[in-house]
Amino acid sequence: MKRSKVICVHIGARAHYLIPKAVLASGLLHSMITDTWIRSAFLRRVLTIFPLRSLRALAGRYTEALSSSRVYSLGISFLLYDFYLRLKYGYSWSLNILRDKKFKKEAAEKILRIKDATSVFAISYTALDSFRVARQKKLKTILFQIDPGLEEENIVRGLINSTSLKTDWEPAPLHYWEECKEEHNLSDVIIVNSQWSKSGLIKQGVPAEKIQVIPLPYEIEEQNKKFKRSYSSAFTKERPLRCLFLGTLALRKGIHIVIDAAAKMQELPVEFVLVGRSEIQTQEINLPNMRYVGIVTREETNQFYKASDVFLFPTFSDGFGLTQLEAMSWQLPVVATRQCGEVVTHEHDGWILDNINADALVALLKNLIAKPESIKFCSENSLSTVEKFSVQKFTEDIALIL
Repeated sequence: MKRSKVICVHIGARAHYLIPKAVLASGLLHSMITDTWIRSAFLRRVLTIFPLRSLRALAGRYTEALSSSRVYSLGISFLLYDFYLRLKYGYSWSLNILRDKKFKKEAAEKILRIKDATSVFAISYTALDSFRVARQKKLKTILFQIDPGLEEENIVRGLINSTSLKTDWEPAPLHYWEECKEEHNLSDVIIVNSQWSKSGLIKQGVPAEKIQVIPLPYEIEEQNKKFKRSYSSAFTKERPLRCLFLGTLALRKGIHIVIDAAAKMQELPVEFVLVGRSEIQTQEINLPNMRYVGIVTREETNQFYKASDVFLFPTFSDGFGLTQLEAMSWQLPVVATRQCGEVVTHEHDGWILDNINADALVALLKNLIAKPESIKFCSENSLSTVEKFSVQKFTEDIALIL
């Protein structure tokens, strides 16, 4: 086993600590620096019963896969600061920037005091201070870039100009992208999860040879394997085609395409269920064949996957889109685009929209209503697709870079 040497700088519980767990499995983890870590099993149980969602979410700030002795957290002071910012600013750039600024500063101070590490592995937009210190100490720097960066923001700007939907989306401040560029410059290696993200970074001037593509993995659970999906032989008003959109209701993710498609299909046997936080005004979702649910728990999410016939993912830009694999793990075929992780194979386990517009989506859904057997065929191939994106393969790919 190789000597542990990698420090993971990891704000939040992204993908339930996928990166530090992969580094640990490689035998190379020195430690993880994170904002909040709930060591106490009793406290985690108490948090799950709180009515406030943000408090319940804290119960997930822990994983048995990582020994607490390897984890440096920023403690209660950071947690209180985070709650203060949420109360003052809500979902906004002010919240993100002030919280991340404090995290970056404190994480870098901890790295300064660590003597025996050789690498720093950090997530984009929170890596800068850690990488500056790493360079001083002559440590290797690995960046996990979660999305295509500035190129994605440019796409959203264009979408806002092309739709009448009102959104609370805001562009990032200029200095945010200046710091992002410095992160790229200070990185020895940049890991992205899709060719789409790689192409976006190259457009911003990042050298292609610095970028490594490693798709995200997904672990199929026993409940997924045991689930038996039922299929309709025909879709009617009483049993319509059930289309699920799950994620942030944002222009970037194609929510306007779904709303426009629903408007064009009001007389057809199809219904649209929208689940997640909304960046658009919810009064825009007022069609009889459309239902907005809002934010739900993990268990409720699984119920929506199981109750649907098709998962809609008409994204204009995603670093990967892990919900594609989540849906397929429930044998739910996916309608996706080419502007995300390469998961779907057209007409094998889902469908690809080459043209991301309402007419293309309507045409596809009409075809599925007419040929429900194609849904069954793609559903039956979904689990085998997810199996290709294994945690073991992700761990092996990460180890080659470390």
